[in-house]
Amino acid sequence: MKAEITIKEIVQANVLTCPPQTPLADAARRMVESHCSSILVEDGGRIVGIWTEQDALRLDLSSPAFGSSPISASMSSPVKTLGDHVGIGEAALRFREERVRHFVVLDGSGRHRGIVSQSDIVINQGIEYFVALREVKSVFNRRHLSIDAALPVQEAIAQMREEGVDAVIVEHPHYGAGIITERDVVRLVCRGLTPANVGELASYPLISLSVNDSLYHARKLFVDKHIRHLGVTGDDGKLVGLITFADILANIEHQYVHHLREALRESQSKLEASSQHLRLAAKAFESTFEGIVVTDAAARIESVNPAFTQITGYDPQDVIGKTPAVLSSGRHDAAFYRDMYAALEANGFWQGEICNRRKNGEIYVEWLNINAVRDAEGRITNYVAVFSDFTSRKAAEEQIRFLAQHDALTKLPNRTLLRERLVRAVPHAQRNEKKLAVIFLDLDDFKKINDGMGHAAGDHMLKTVAQRLTHCVRAEDTVARLAGDEFIIVLEEIVSADSVAPVVEKIRRALKEPMEFEGGAMAVTASIGVSLFPDDGATPDELLKKADLAMYAAKDVGRDTFRFVADLGAAS
Repeated sequence: MKAEITIKEIVQANVLTCPPQTPLADAARRMVESHCSSILVEDGGRIVGIWTEQDALRLDLSSPAFGSSPISASMSSPVKTLGDHVGIGEAALRFREERVRHFVVLDGSGRHRGIVSQSDIVINQGIEYFVALREVKSVFNRRHLSIDAALPVQEAIAQMREEGVDAVIVEHPHYGAGIITERDVVRLVCRGLTPANVGELASYPLISLSVNDSLYHARKLFVDKHIRHLGVTGDDGKLVGLITFADILANIEHQYVHHLREALRESQSKLEASSQHLRLAAKAFESTFEGIVVTDAAARIESVNPAFTQITGYDPQDVIGKTPAVLSSGRHDAAFYRDMYAALEANGFWQGEICNRRKNGEIYVEWLNINAVRDAEGRITNYVAVFSDFTSRKAAEEQIRFLAQHDALTKLPNRTLLRERLVRAVPHAQRNEKKLAVIFLDLDDFKKINDGMGHAAGDHMLKTVAQRLTHCVRAEDTVARLAGDEFIIVLEEIVSADSVAPVVEKIRRALKEPMEFEGGAMAVTASIGVSLFPDDGATPDELLKKADLAMYAAKDVGRDTFRFVADLGAAS
């Protein structure tokens, strides 16, 4: 295998520089004209800072003077540096370790030689070694941001900044999917003009490839099209997200960690035969964000890496000589661990999700891979465990599931979750020979609140109504918000229709209580319709429809009242 490429061979010697007093608009214009993602700030022959496309997201473009402010006010300083002798594999680790996209390159004497970016690492990496046989799906990160073309530019940039992304997908009703990137924001800076919405700023169409295409094909498109983002389509041809240079760079770094795992499985003699592998293994062991634990055959911990300490809170001296049981959360029984070690003995590896406990007592979720290391005679000599903290990801998944089934403003169940509960509640009531009540509630003259006092007052009222409705019913009942000012209450296990009217009266009294808002008070009434199972319908749709009709009947007689379906006579 040929020697690894060093930074010296790929460094960009001809880089953009400017003095600290340069207006941002001028610096941005030079970057756009030169197709560069960064500009170095030079003062008296010294590099004192760097301004990149990522820095453009931090600007307040609503200020008319943002383009005339000096670049020194928003540059990053001091600059991160990298020796020109460093190999591009180690550089890939450094990019993630330092959390930057550019390094200023220094020679052995500390003189400035140029600059190197993440893109340079990917383009010059031994792609045939890392990704020729892999597909886009192997590194595709489904975390992406998709926005409507009508969204104001300022809001889009704020979302990019808050989400920590360098590009967003723009959905346009006529042009389809497009994209805006940090480079587009730099163009705004150099022009000093901000379009009304992102639809005017985006590039169309979004160049895409299939999730099943090879990473080699993705890299070729990046280079041929002079772009850094590609759309990714699923098996059905629909757009599912983006792939970037950073995704491939992360894959390259992952391969270095993989080298560590493979190297630890080899005997000590083979490891010593390759100093290059030792150097990479040591660097990956120290630099990877994944926690690594090496134990002996009796599962006594021999070494841990810095990421282990960062994730668990335990220093090496706290755990070396002990077993991983020091991390036990108590949430897994003895059978769980017996099965784990049985799999290690039989297969040589185990992987799965596990709950452990940090030094401060906090429970966290990790994805754990354990490999058994055997000697030449096949005896287990060590175990190598590599794990990632999944706590934030699990919490994010739970949040996504919650938002899919709940109203964002009031946190009440939405139409989807309401229907699921009704679908379960109706047959449950039928089996137990009980009644079920569906209460359809619409606030009276809510539009006057929004128009007269503003949407903030309207939102406050809706949240207060949600809280009061919840307090008026039992924990096993459901309060949901359909849309606007419409709410549904489902009362289960109702013995008779007579028990519903007191609940409705309780709701009416609760809603009439004054609501404090910005030093004043608001009041609201509601028109309410009630349908009963099985009297008024046998399905969720029938019950909702009948309750809706009863609610409108309540409005017709003057509002601030309620009607049962039975009150409608022949109209029901």
